[in-house]
Amino acid sequence: MKKLVIVLNLVCMFALGSFAQSMYGDAAKADVKMKYVYSFEEALKRAKEEHKLIFFNCFADWAIPCHSMNKLVFSDQEFADWMDKHFVNFFIDVTSREGRPLAEKYRIRFQAHYLVLDENGQIVHRIVGGYQIPEFKAILEKALNPKTSFAGMNKRYEAGERSVKFLSDYADILSVADQDGEVYAKIIEELFNKLKKKEWSKKEYWKFFTRQLKSVNDEMFKYMVENKADFVKSNGAEKVDRIIAGLYFQEIYPYASGKKAYDGEELLNIYLDMQKAGITENHHVYPLYEIARYRGEGQFDKMMDVFEHKLDSLPEQTLVALDLTLPEIKELDKKEQERVVTYLKQRAETSGAKKFYLAAINDMVNTDGIKFEESSFEEALKKAKDQGKLLFMDCYTTWCGPCKMMSNQVFKQKFIGDFFNQNLVSLKMDMEKGEGIDLQKKFDVNAFPTMFLLNGDGNIIYKILGGRDPRAFMEAIQRGMKQSTPYYILKSKYETGDRSVKLMADYFQTMSDAGELKNVDGEVKSYLATLKVPESYSVSAWTLYDNFVNHVSDAEFKFLVNNRKEFAKQVGDSAVDKKIERVIFPVVIDYLKGAVSKESMDQVWKLVNSAQFSPEYSLTLLHKIISMYDKKEYDKMLDFYEKTVTSNQDAKVRLNLDVILHRLVKNSSSEQKARAIAYAKKSMENAKPGAQGSYKALIEALSE
Repeated sequence: MKKLVIVLNLVCMFALGSFAQSMYGDAAKADVKMKYVYSFEEALKRAKEEHKLIFFNCFADWAIPCHSMNKLVFSDQEFADWMDKHFVNFFIDVTSREGRPLAEKYRIRFQAHYLVLDENGQIVHRIVGGYQIPEFKAILEKALNPKTSFAGMNKRYEAGERSVKFLSDYADILSVADQDGEVYAKIIEELFNKLKKKEWSKKEYWKFFTRQLKSVNDEMFKYMVENKADFVKSNGAEKVDRIIAGLYFQEIYPYASGKKAYDGEELLNIYLDMQKAGITENHHVYPLYEIARYRGEGQFDKMMDVFEHKLDSLPEQTLVALDLTLPEIKELDKKEQERVVTYLKQRAETSGAKKFYLAAINDMVNTDGIKFEESSFEEALKKAKDQGKLLFMDCYTTWCGPCKMMSNQVFKQKFIGDFFNQNLVSLKMDMEKGEGIDLQKKFDVNAFPTMFLLNGDGNIIYKILGGRDPRAFMEAIQRGMKQSTPYYILKSKYETGDRSVKLMADYFQTMSDAGELKNVDGEVKSYLATLKVPESYSVSAWTLYDNFVNHVSDAEFKFLVNNRKEFAKQVGDSAVDKKIERVIFPVVIDYLKGAVSKESMDQVWKLVNSAQFSPEYSLTLLHKIISMYDKKEYDKMLDFYEKTVTSNQDAKVRLNLDVILHRLVKNSSSEQKARAIAYAKKSMENAKPGAQGSYKALIEALSE
């Protein structure tokens, strides 16, 4: 069943008929023949009187697919007569004031969108997307039959029907209704469990079979390749080759785009498998293979030759994405960078993604990130010493994926560049080239990326192992710059037997960032067990609890909660309460997901209650909310949100409690969900700009 193909330069001419004004203007009206009613109440009334189902055109004037359906489907007189005979036809713009409540009730998220409703307004059938008349009429005929409608098929499945034909028909219905999620996947799995392997190649199962294929390592994919002749006989060589090549394309693309570390043997194996699978040499998966190979081998000129001359058959969207990975290659000399810029400029003039190309070019020419020295290690170290700064040294290799991620996504951040360029001297050093080979031995670099903060004498002040997101990276850098005892001194003192709580608080964090403790959490807990009062409640001990005690079941966490007042004397109530919240809140999320049992959750609340928190504390409020959730007291819970949560003075507390609302009302009634949406919208109006995105996501989740 093919979805309607829309040609944009033609469809922009299509619009509503005489029953409504279009944003595209009167001159673009389509001659719609449908006899619509424009009131939902009237549609329900007529449906009861005429004993018909309601066809609901969930129109949106901004959506080109809706106008296309008007022009190509609803303007056909024969089809319109058939619709009038079988349905009460109801039309409303779901983006209008009158239409929005219906859009929320029936979860209208995509256009084009059509519903078939019974006389009580219950969904009988859902159709997402545009279709041509024969397919659209066939779908609606299924809606007219109680056994083949969306609602009817759901009932049949719930009643235990599981024949191969039923499962196949049910999957079709779910696909039309845009229900390609867990339910669809479950139905397809049941279908193929019933089929014999020799039936997999049949034409009637092709669309389901292909949706099951995720990678070349799938057993179903291997079976298709081994029995390709059977699949070709049933479905045609073009379809089969397109699927096979597409999955190999999926395997090669991460290498070609630099997202995956180069593996020459793996790429060669993929090439041989493509040959074995009979993918012809003229397919665009082969130029992609060449790019992956040349990029990984560092053969820049050969790679660019492929970009410039062999990618004409590549889909434009894929080519744009691939092009935009070129600026991420940091091992280019000036001449090579100029060639990339020239290529991107040419592509910008012929592509619809011009602004993205220009942004990439600007990123190459003008960088706001870290300014790395183009000098030797000794020259960079001397510069740092002369300026009274630390030297930041990034130890990387060209094949290291996390190294590329740091270079492309972290070091280029403006806020990081601003800090580094003012406070540090920075140097990148390839550990497999030039003096990097000796530096790797000198600093005992065994994994990549490894990053150092060095003082002017070349001593290690701090060491960071592995890639991190921008914020986590900056936090580690600032920890290293602020720490009173440098890495090399900490290590020396520890090796000579110093186990004071102050030193150990620094030692564990430093060695954790350096990647030199295999089980840092376990070692911290063992160390905490040796402490005695008053060291148990000291600021240094608190640092260890704060950084390394992160599981609600840990005995150390229970100790922290039960002795929160003692810790609060050292670091303040706020710090302790926020730490406890950070540990418990994720447990509640897991409970709402079904990953934590009721018994386990009750033990957590018992621990919370023993600490005697204030009535306004987030966990105190959360406990009350979960108690109502457990009892399915949804209206009472929403009352609590509207009266108590919304009046809490702490904006972060309000946000933390609000963002879980979609999980709390998941099994509530549609009216209660509508109430939750109204609450979320009102909360968003009063929220600070930084919280707007969270509330938008909440509203979307509540509307699903």
